Amino acid sequence: MKRMLTVVCVVAMLCGLILGGCEENSDLENGEQVVVVESKESQKEQVLTFFAPIDGKSSGAVAYRKLIDEYNSSHKGVHVIFEGIATADGFNQYLEERLDSGKGDDIFIVNEDRVKSLYSKGYFCDLSGLASVQMLNKAAKAQAVIGDITYCIPVNMSAYALFVNLDVLKKYALQPPRDLEEFVFCCRTIKQQGGTPISISRWHATAIPAIANGFDKIYGSDSSSSLVSEINSGEQHISIYMLEGFEVFEQFVREGWYGNGLTGSAVNAMKAGKNDIPDFTDGKTAFYFGPLEYMQWAEELNPMLDYQVQGVPTAEGLVSLVTAESRLCVNDNSKNKHEALDFVAYLTQRIYQDSITNGDTLLPVYDSFEYNIKNERMRPLYETYVNGVRIPIEDPQMKITYWDTVQELCIKIFDDMTADEAAAAYDKIQMEQIKTHKN
Repeated sequence: MKRMLTVVCVVAMLCGLILGGCEENSDLENGEQVVVVESKESQKEQVLTFFAPIDGKSSGAVAYRKLIDEYNSSHKGVHVIFEGIATADGFNQYLEERLDSGKGDDIFIVNEDRVKSLYSKGYFCDLSGLASVQMLNKAAKAQAVIGDITYCIPVNMSAYALFVNLDVLKKYALQPPRDLEEFVFCCRTIKQQGGTPISISRWHATAIPAIANGFDKIYGSDSSSSLVSEINSGEQHISIYMLEGFEVFEQFVREGWYGNGLTGSAVNAMKAGKNDIPDFTDGKTAFYFGPLEYMQWAEELNPMLDYQVQGVPTAEGLVSLVTAESRLCVNDNSKNKHEALDFVAYLTQRIYQDSITNGDTLLPVYDSFEYNIKNERMRPLYETYVNGVRIPIEDPQMKITYWDTVQELCIKIFDDMTADEAAAAYDKIQMEQIKTHKN
């Protein structure tokens, strides 16, 4: 029922408010009811289905509402219907099952952790011929390519970063850290005086600092493409890079910077956003690792909060962990591929124009226009994004996974797995995934 109500609410907002005379049709997917809303006019036209996660502000679903309506009004004979469900309610599974069924959606958004799976099944149409691809900046283009195709158009760019509560640092006479050494000094000072330095959750608090302190040596290198190729072939073990990331995280855990007495099972039950952001905004912690779009949430929780968002500290300085938001794709098996490509071309051109006019992107996606920072609290992160090391949160060109894998291994460190053991386990996972990929 939860999933059904979620879809009903959002589809009603996307379609019912802008398309006259809507009707509801109910379908069953794995015993779950998914509601599809379409206009009466669409029953007489060639219908395209656009399937996307409805995860609030970050999904872009609400932003598409006006553009879908405009496209439908200006393109007679073709009608786009939006369908959606929240990622937390099973979007990833539904998307893959819908595509596997052969009745697949014409246009869809893919979350980063399903890119490699859908690519292996041949579901991505190459979008390299679209004009909007040529306007993407370097960071966005790197997120849009897998294998030898441009599989998506990144509608927005975001980053995972370090949120710093300046009020808490002032309490301890500390300054925002510029590298790992200064971050360690801050955490030790706060802990020694009875405080808890870092907010904890199962995702952001674990994977972000570990990946940053492991993969900075790959993506901070001038030969990063060669290093990725060596990892993909197994010529280089992933532990060469990730051992240091696990060692940094192990230090965080052993010195109690997330709190005392934590177990793997307890941390694994802590959903991102449940306690970590509230603890940070309430001043219970000085630092929070999380996504840039959570700035609005933090300010809603505490409008008086004095904070900044900056790069993640490593031994060499600050890095940003970048990700494409709303990866817009066309199903290569669509029976309406020509029309789907036309819709994506229209949508991305309009989004590009709106970005120039309104500056609504979190971080720059396109070249050739001036980007204006809307919230000065993110300027430190923006400067790292532009001038510093950028680590993709999941590299489409790397054949092994790391966001999920690193998080799972970090959880085990709370249960006394050592950094050396985590690195060795990752080597084993690397070889298994390379073997699976070859098969």
